[in-house]
Amino acid sequence: MPHPGRSNIYEATIKRMVNEALEAQEQGFAQNRGNDSDEQLLGYLCFCASLLGHTPWPREIVGGSLIEDRFGTWQTAIANAKLPMPTTPNKLTGFTRYVEETERQKIVYREKKAAKKQKAQQRLKAQKEKQKA
Repeated sequence: MPHPGRSNIYEATIKRMVNEALEAQEQGFAQNRGNDSDEQLLGYLCFCASLLGHTPWPREIVGGSLIEDRFGTWQTAIANAKLPMPTTPNKLTGFTRYVEETERQKIVYREKKAAKKQKAQQRLKAQKEKQKA
């Protein structure tokens, strides 16, 4: 079995970070908007559709999970909002939300890695100074 390369580990880490961030957004939306009426959620869905320029899939917008759960199916929510069925492919990694979150998480990853490297350098410097004393 081949050993995973750095690139594979990096990609898997970024993917995990993105999924965790998107899930946190969904949970935050549910906490903040979970008591909204059906009409308010449908209004939000229509607003998102107007921003995107097309009917979204549930993963494409923050709160899609709550809306889908509230109405039983995404198709029911779309019908109640009087929107056409989505025509974009239902592919998570192609959604703008996923792509933008991936870029944010790459920055977070680089910042964490740089901070960890700096901390390690400080520890090494402290150890060398301790050895000199």
